[in-house]
Amino acid sequence: MAISEKAKIYHEKMFPGYVSKFLETDPEFIEIFDNFAFDEVVNQDDLDERTRFMAILASLLGCQGIDEFRASTGRTGNCNHR
Repeated sequence: MAISEKAKIYHEKMFPGYVSKFLETDPEFIEIFDNFAFDEVVNQDDLDERTRFMAILASLLGCQGIDEFRASTGRTGNCNHR
């Protein structure tokens, strides 16, 4: 399996220039995830852009992709609030 062209294009649109650390540590997972989040989800005709983005964020949280979640929301650093 490889990351589809549609997934690559949408990933670059959402995260310009961002390369996930998962490509080094778990390339099989990132292929599955990117194809799901950035191809299958975003190419559903009945989803508006906001709902698509929420589905991607939910997927990232569900798989504990905290770094990718932070990159997609523009948040960095520790999420622990006092």
